[in-house]
Amino acid sequence: MKTKIFILITLVAIVYSFNFHAGDNCTLCAQDTLEVTPAKGFIEDTVAVTLATTEMELDDKTLKLINKHKVALYEFGAGKCAQCKKMKPIIEELQKELEGKVEVKMFDVGVEREITAKHKVMLIPTQLFLDGEGKELFRHEGFYEKQEILNKLKELGIKL
Repeated sequence: MKTKIFILITLVAIVYSFNFHAGDNCTLCAQDTLEVTPAKGFIEDTVAVTLATTEMELDDKTLKLINKHKVALYEFGAGKCAQCKKMKPIIEELQKELEGKVEVKMFDVGVEREITAKHKVMLIPTQLFLDGEGKELFRHEGFYEKQEILNKLKELGIKL
């Protein structure tokens, strides 16, 4: 019981001491250092609150929560595959158009065998839609038109 009281008194003293010494000079609490900016990228509907004068590192739990809402599009193909050749310019366009919103990557199954095996790609071209933790959200095998890909991204909650 005495230990709990001592801890409580110590915490109160620390909080009081911080408020007393910081006063109006507290850089963390001063209103002019708090900057509210719209989030860029995959969480467009939220507002990011950042401290303008302080760099902050996010803990692993927070990073996992943020990454869970990201979406990645992986295109698996090969240079000699006719359908893959048709997909290449579409994927390159999407890389430019969706920069900051969706991670779009192309993989050559003959060269990048480890990631191909990891995602159990058996036919090419294959498009995988993954969340930020690498969990497969959707798989398409064969040629996939650009508008169909964009529709699928919208269906997965990505604002384009």
